[in-house]
Amino acid sequence: SSDSNGGGGGGESLQEVGKKRSNSELEFGELSSVAAMSTSKCYDPSIPRTGRWTDEELAFRDTIIGHFLEGSLPLSNGLKLNDFLSSILQSKQSRLTKKMKHAKLSTKYFRLKDGCMKDVVKAKEFSELEFNFVTCVSDPVERSEIQFHMQREWREHLAERCTYLRIMFDAEKWLQSVDQMDRRVVLEKNRSRMNKRRMLMGKALETDV
Repeated sequence: SSDSNGGGGGGESLQEVGKKRSNSELEFGELSSVAAMSTSKCYDPSIPRTGRWTDEELAFRDTIIGHFLEGSLPLSNGLKLNDFLSSILQSKQSRLTKKMKHAKLSTKYFRLKDGCMKDVVKAKEFSELEFNFVTCVSDPVERSEIQFHMQREWREHLAERCTYLRIMFDAEKWLQSVDQMDRRVVLEKNRSRMNKRRMLMGKALETDV
């Protein structure tokens, strides 16, 4: 009948109402899903990391310290241990000293020996521990930026070492790779901002409902 089809008086049909409702529910469902997945703040790499240490980060930190003291990293002589750890882990220095009260980080300096890991097994273990540390970071934006940051830090240390030893390398390609990493960080930040906007829209829709 005309009533069942919503006819007369310019009313909407049940089919049209149902379609609008399903579209609205679908949009709200998508926004809620994004909100659940995108709880990340727009992580700022210029702000040192704080908070508790994960087991993966502790394992990687201890390995870094060991190689630092052995002189088997591509670093410059005289680099202070607490400065290096704070930089490579993007950690607040007070976070380091609180966790390692008796380590005397500020009194230990890098003394080059080999400048590389000659033991393949140790080098592989170092890479695995670094990978485990990065992947244990739950926030996707923070995880991406920590990974980009560490790659850039290692490349800068290596480039500085090569320059000091007068070893030629393609600086232009290196700079391009650094620029590419910076662009990827910006894209991640923009993606995070968009997700946050969608999350707020989802909350607004939930409030309206």
